[in-house]
Amino acid sequence: MKKILILYCMLSSLLACTGNKTCDCIVLEKEIDSLNKQIISLQSEIEGYKNSPDKLLAQATDLYKQKGNSSYIAEILYSAKKYHPESAELKKIEDILRKREKEEEEAKAKEEAARLGAVNKLKKKHDDISGITWYSQPYYVHNENTNLFSTYIGKRGNSVWLRLKMSYCGYDWIFFENAYLSYDDGYSLSIDFNKYENKDTEVGSGGLVWEWIDVAVSDNLLFYLRGLADGKEPKMRLSGKYTKTRNLSKNEIKGLKDILMAYDVLRNN
Repeated sequence: MKKILILYCMLSSLLACTGNKTCDCIVLEKEIDSLNKQIISLQSEIEGYKNSPDKLLAQATDLYKQKGNSSYIAEILYSAKKYHPESAELKKIEDILRKREKEEEEAKAKEEAARLGAVNKLKKKHDDISGITWYSQPYYVHNENTNLFSTYIGKRGNSVWLRLKMSYCGYDWIFFENAYLSYDDGYSLSIDFNKYENKDTEVGSGGLVWEWIDVAVSDNLLFYLRGLADGKEPKMRLSGKYTKTRNLSKNEIKGLKDILMAYDVLRNN
């Protein structure tokens, strides 16, 4: 570093001298060019020191352990080839990069297999009159006379859409006018619905009563559902004259995840 400072000082003096008409400009230009080359050489030496073989190998090893992206390890390999092409560490960095790339390819293949299999695992029902195929999760049947939450998919031609269903069953009416989803200790969303178009009620046997809603999933609700699928303590609440709150089961969340993945596949295809 001191050498570079000295060279810069000498270069500055020579440059100042070029403004003096009594100086031999040709000689000065040669000396300036020589000093510039020395500075570049010293800078290269410093870069080589900063990127010593053992340091580069340590960086690559740490990135691999942290499951860093292979592109970052490739950058380290580039530096190793540039500054230390004959070093033993270069081969080790190459091995680390190949191993990480293989792991990424395997993970990508596994993800693609899961993505393509997402639709096949769903329950499928086709209505030949409307031309709509309905897809629902396979873990439970969401009838109206249940306390459940679910999403399902409709597909007709190239059109794909999502719907959400929330239902209550009990011996007392809730007369709910509001529906909510919540996760992560209070991150809640009110579900918009029209009580005349989206809500139904029915009286069952043995004194049971049913109330449920079935609504289209908007972009805003879809975004929220993606967070709910991975959130903590997911809950649903139906509230009106009385209130019913319950935690969503593992199967309800698993069903939501399957539906969201299948929805992305059907929509993109």
